[in-house]
Amino acid sequence: MTKAYITLLTDESYLAGALTLAAALRHHGTIHKLVILLTHEALSSDSIDLVHEAYDEIVPIDESLIQAPLEGVLSKLGRAELSVTYSKFLLWNQTQYDQLIYLDSDTLPLTNLDELFVEYSGASANQIVASPDSGWPDIFNSGVLVLKPSTTVFEDLLASATTTESFDGADQGLLNEFFNVASAGKNWIRLPFLYNVTPNLGQHYQYLPAFTRFFKDIKLLHFFGKVKPWHLRDIVSSDTANFHHLWWALFNKHFSDPKVRARLLQRAPGEGYKLRFEKYTNTWDEPVPGPQELAALPQLEEQEDEIPSVFPWEQREHVAPTRVFNSFKSSGPAETQRVHSKADSDLRKNIESLSLVKIGSKKPSSLLKNYHFSEEGSFNPDQAFEEVSKIPLQFLSKQNKKNSK
Repeated sequence: MTKAYITLLTDESYLAGALTLAAALRHHGTIHKLVILLTHEALSSDSIDLVHEAYDEIVPIDESLIQAPLEGVLSKLGRAELSVTYSKFLLWNQTQYDQLIYLDSDTLPLTNLDELFVEYSGASANQIVASPDSGWPDIFNSGVLVLKPSTTVFEDLLASATTTESFDGADQGLLNEFFNVASAGKNWIRLPFLYNVTPNLGQHYQYLPAFTRFFKDIKLLHFFGKVKPWHLRDIVSSDTANFHHLWWALFNKHFSDPKVRARLLQRAPGEGYKLRFEKYTNTWDEPVPGPQELAALPQLEEQEDEIPSVFPWEQREHVAPTRVFNSFKSSGPAETQRVHSKADSDLRKNIESLSLVKIGSKKPSSLLKNYHFSEEGSFNPDQAFEEVSKIPLQFLSKQNKKNSK
């Protein structure tokens, strides 16, 4: 039996996801072919070259692209980009394969998934294998599917698209309607949630204790929603709570070339670029008026009234200082003398009156007691230095005399 993994790429915005998905499948050692349904006209030649390097087979779908009614997608989901998801119906037209595992390009396998080919090999073309959707577990999420291609089922899906309204405006709503008709022999086989975990912890309800308990058993992460890991600039700025760092770890490992990274991480303009805003300017950005313009402006009358206080410290009572330091008084054109306060004057007199005088005791009890400060005479720095320098010699002489005794 011919088996393959298959995904869908219809524009540049999901290129980084599609290439990282292929890298993840090969990283985990799959033995099966990697196939991609590709819209060539929506991608540049450089992007197509990257896709050729990553996938074993490319199936062009430019002329057979199937889109959902845009009005339905906008009214139900508010996301026009999902109108192209009806192209998933082309999966059942790939009859060159006996069995396919379809993965959205925003999914990240965390382990080898080849076991699914064996476990669900007995499912018929009228059955679809998929995990329950975390938002409403009674329906399945169409991001991960195990299926058997069939021309009959493909034609029935096309016919159903013209007669049945998708309850969400996209492929997931219509596929759930199609494969939940037991009377027609079509049914959904539940795949464990571990194979399609949608960890939007910050936006939707999540059973956190169970998430923590079974995290090590998760087989695949599905980054559904508008914000994808590659929309963020790097692993540092990525949302760890949504496990974007796991996607970035694999992306950084397999895409280290700066030119390739720059191409993959470039973002297409969002819907906001269509909006038109009135341009505003700042007052400080306006041209400075010249002398003529200033003269033409009406002159403001001088205000004689005191400007009212605004800040709290402006409202405090101002008290005149009672003591002034460092004031100066000139006694002549060539001389300036400082006028000190009484405390400063007294301190200066006390310092100048100090002098170092030797005590005439022949046997001082202590070398340091040979000297004391006196208010008589004046202070001589040279004499003081000479006397103090003798202290160590006198101390050594005293010690020698003790030792000789």
